[in-house]
Amino acid sequence: MLENNRAEQTTQAQQQSANPQPPRKKHGKKWRELHPRSLLRAMGAQDGVSEDKIRALVETEYSDPVISLYLNLSPEKVAPEPKGLLRSFHSMKTRALEADRDFIESLSKSQKATLEHDLQEIDKLNEVIGLLVRTNDVFKIDPDPYITPLEAVLEDDEKVLFVESAKGDTKFLLYQLGSCQQIERAKSFVPTDTVDRSIPHRAQEHRLEHLRTHLRQVASEVYQLYEQGSWDLLVLMAENRVTALLDEYLHESLKPKIIGRVLDSPDADARDRKELIENALREYRANKEAKAVESLRNHKPEELATSLHNVINVQNLFLVRKLFVSEGLHQKGFICKEHHYLSLEAGNCPIDNSKLLTAENVVDEIIEVARLHGVDVLIINQRQELLAEYGGIAAIHYVVPPQAIAATGA
Repeated sequence: MLENNRAEQTTQAQQQSANPQPPRKKHGKKWRELHPRSLLRAMGAQDGVSEDKIRALVETEYSDPVISLYLNLSPEKVAPEPKGLLRSFHSMKTRALEADRDFIESLSKSQKATLEHDLQEIDKLNEVIGLLVRTNDVFKIDPDPYITPLEAVLEDDEKVLFVESAKGDTKFLLYQLGSCQQIERAKSFVPTDTVDRSIPHRAQEHRLEHLRTHLRQVASEVYQLYEQGSWDLLVLMAENRVTALLDEYLHESLKPKIIGRVLDSPDADARDRKELIENALREYRANKEAKAVESLRNHKPEELATSLHNVINVQNLFLVRKLFVSEGLHQKGFICKEHHYLSLEAGNCPIDNSKLLTAENVVDEIIEVARLHGVDVLIINQRQELLAEYGGIAAIHYVVPPQAIAATGA
């Protein structure tokens, strides 16, 4: 399970091309079933994350240990230092083996052998999922898959329904996590409804009624898909006149969900639908982020923590209610994984006096700990400049005496 983007995939592809491997032997069906696909091939063929996929991961019974690997392939990690990612992975693997020592010791001989093989072949993963959003680096060895980051992705992501409606043919496309596909289609016979003064007005009304019937069907389908939880936001594409009629039949509760309108005929507009959706979604998220950051001004100073140092202090007391983080914020730090204690300085955990582990980016740890404890997390991506006055991070928290916060020593 990897977080990636196109630039990062290209970097890996170039590295692989620069170091050609000798031709591999051909293997039969049995070998292919036992050996997973290569990383790049798997990334190219992956279907993405979905509720069904997570459910399948949870419900599957595993006879051997499961390795869950999440990597944030940021340019900073893979570009300046080609071996930086490898060192990071080895460090994660060492910590995981140490943390799960008791579980590993309880395995049978054959299970240990399988685990060792998987660790050696970790660059050929069974399941690769491009999350396309920020996640923390995680390496876990457990009886079952570690799916918390996947659940967070689904909670944060908005499913967008794109309705491109012509007079007799309407297509329904669903966009989720970078993937766009047609899910429904409504077709009806609709004779031309243009004004023709050579035919009686009554006949013209009859033609218009055909169009209205079709659009009522479309509006009903949109509502049913919403009730089923198929989408969260709506983008409409149609000519001005068709859009005006469709608006009459859309349920009132759905109108606030419309984040974009493309006033053009679907037949005449060849623009990529995915791009149209992403443009509307980008503007929607920018407005949402701006309103969210502006809402910080509505809180009393004693309810608001800003800057990494202060946010860590209140988070170590588990007082955070809502967390705002700039996507670009990055800072090395330290963490106690066992007790979720964070610090910007090296030292020991105040709970069990164990040595704090180095965190490549303590901001990722803050986000993960917050999500584990049910905190509402908002990653500011489109309007990062708005969080600059807060040091790139802010937290709304329960009010406690200042001396209690200072006592954490973070």
